[in-house]
Amino acid sequence: MASGGTLKVVVSAITGNAVITLGKFAGFFVSASPSMLAEAIHSLADTLNQVLLFIGIKQSQHEASTQHPLGYGSATYLWNLISAVGIFFLGFGVTAYHGIHSLIHPPENINHSINWIAIGVLLFAFVIESYVLVQAYKEVNQKRKGQNWISFFNQSDDPTAIAILFEDGIAVLGVALAFIGMMLTYFFKNPSFDAITSIIIALLLGLMAIFLGIANGRFLIGRAMTDSSQEEMKNFIENLEIVDHVERILTRVIGPSNVRLSLEVSLNGSLLIDRKKISLDAQEIKSHPEQATGILVDTFDRAIRTTGNAINELEKQIQTRFPEVKFIDLELH
Repeated sequence: MASGGTLKVVVSAITGNAVITLGKFAGFFVSASPSMLAEAIHSLADTLNQVLLFIGIKQSQHEASTQHPLGYGSATYLWNLISAVGIFFLGFGVTAYHGIHSLIHPPENINHSINWIAIGVLLFAFVIESYVLVQAYKEVNQKRKGQNWISFFNQSDDPTAIAILFEDGIAVLGVALAFIGMMLTYFFKNPSFDAITSIIIALLLGLMAIFLGIANGRFLIGRAMTDSSQEEMKNFIENLEIVDHVERILTRVIGPSNVRLSLEVSLNGSLLIDRKKISLDAQEIKSHPEQATGILVDTFDRAIRTTGNAINELEKQIQTRFPEVKFIDLELH
């Protein structure tokens, strides 16, 4: 499940963006700036989508039940995907439409003077968005543990913090673009700059939505752990004394730090046999042939219990070494 750090970042993002959204809409009403409206819609989309991320995290923390025996870990990916769709249609779609409309049909009698209230709103938004961005960066940087950024984005099984990082990164950039658009409109007395800025903001939101949709969708359709992680797991298991050979290993990520492992192994049979006890059983059968059936039943029962204990110990060793493995399906070859 998502860490407490991720949840804290999401809550901070929701709080910050809710305040910023109100401020940006107020700034738009006093400035009639298309880029300010784009930023207001952007912050509204961020707020609503981060609420969806919060819902996904909380639902993923529910305990497994009879109807959901593997838990609710995948809820994170589902709500993140819904969030990405929301960003695409609300953030990209509405913002792009308004920007293009303003570019084709620029508003009449627009006031080209600097609106200090709108500038103040942007500065306030920049400070808040920057703070949330720094918090998201710290959380993601802690999770990647020295891994390069591209590999981390491709391999991380917890895209929630990454989503917040991207959203607030684009939010900070969007505020800067909105400021530039307003300044260019003021200096050149041409509202096209403001409209173009809002279109650029929309395109950034669209690209982010597509990235987040792909990042979460791949887990919903059953993504495995990385090849290197699976190879590391296979080598560990094969080096265990009880294991003779790993015939097959399959993994499926079912939530952040939540993996289901399907394993087919050959056990080292010599470690499952108590030769001394079998010799005593053979002598007992030789001395009391009429009790042979009962002695053999006891021998097989003991072998089954010994194998069962060995399997339990094997699973315990795997989960101790790889705590993200929460479920193991083991088949003997």
